[in-house]
Amino acid sequence: MSRPGVLGRPGVTRLLSETGDWMLFIALPVFVLQLTGSTLVTATVFVLELVPTVLLGPLAGALVDRWHPWRLMTSVVVAQAMMLLPLLLVRSAEQLWIVYLVVLVESVLGTVVEPARSTTAARLVTSDDLPSVNQLFGVLSSAARLVGGPIGGLLLGLTGLPGVLIGDAATFLGAAALLVTGWRSRTGAPATLPPTSLVRDWAEGLRIVARSRVLRRSLVVTGLMGLAQGCFVVLFVFFVVRDLGGDAADVGVLRGVQAIGAIVGGILLGRVVRRISAERLVGHALLFFGVLSLATWNAPLVTTAFGVYVGLFITAGAPAIAGLTGLLTVLQRSAPEHATGRVLSAFFAVSGGFQAAGMLIAGLVGTGVGLTIALQVQGCLYLTAGLLAFRLRGLVGAHS
Repeated sequence: MSRPGVLGRPGVTRLLSETGDWMLFIALPVFVLQLTGSTLVTATVFVLELVPTVLLGPLAGALVDRWHPWRLMTSVVVAQAMMLLPLLLVRSAEQLWIVYLVVLVESVLGTVVEPARSTTAARLVTSDDLPSVNQLFGVLSSAARLVGGPIGGLLLGLTGLPGVLIGDAATFLGAAALLVTGWRSRTGAPATLPPTSLVRDWAEGLRIVARSRVLRRSLVVTGLMGLAQGCFVVLFVFFVVRDLGGDAADVGVLRGVQAIGAIVGGILLGRVVRRISAERLVGHALLFFGVLSLATWNAPLVTTAFGVYVGLFITAGAPAIAGLTGLLTVLQRSAPEHATGRVLSAFFAVSGGFQAAGMLIAGLVGTGVGLTIALQVQGCLYLTAGLLAFRLRGLVGAHS
């Protein structure tokens, strides 16, 4: 496989559109905070982004399996660009409903794009090449995060929200222009499906997951990972403030530097990803992630030097990309070709649901002894997920 030749266009479109995603992801909550002065209202922006993933994800997968993926992705990214326009009308807190509406619509559209990307990649290459492809796309996603976040913050400060929206829309339209050229190729076209309703297609996707041992077990691993990640989003802020004596800037730095570790780790992963089974890759990555999490949460007993935590969070980016690469490869190989979109969407929905649950649980623990215990539990969730991932060995590719 020649990755530059086969995956050049999908890779660039991913980099462009995800850079735009991160620009808005960073700038919009800050804009809402400036508009309302309320941290609670600002937090609802993040929660709203998860709702469509959980509720509509499996139906989005049915669309991916039924429609030509290139045309579907092109239509969606154009719609994402157009749906940003209403945000230009927001001038006061009374117009906050426009922000909520746009966030929901953009999240719905994003729920379609993500499984479409992974499904297209699975159809472009052989099974042996899937780990390398997922590793490459993971590096591109991390690069988009590293570039898009600072650009979003910079544009918001220099031009206000309109500048961010123009930049975001430009990335979507650029991605759409590249995707249009993919229409000429038959590669990645979906299998012919009998004429049924989306609801029936969705139900069939759930039955496929239920009948497969590897997919059922992968679902448990995905749920534990989502729960741990959801807890992290909230607990991490409390940890930096309480245990490290940090502020909002410190929180932003530590979240951002993970992308550096993911890029470096992803590049190094490219050297070994074809030599290790996907299920072992998931297991080792999650175990390392769990140990690293526990080391981070307990490190204040030894030192609160900020540089130490910058190093720990950079390091955490490597097992994060390795775990996601391995898990996505397991799912792509285990899902029937005609139902890849539905299977992947079901897993994205489970991940989003458990992330939301983790956020809510973490929000209830407070900042005292409950926080200390919750931090240990969060690390142990990754350890448990890693041990369960090793049980996938021998099931991938086997009859369910």
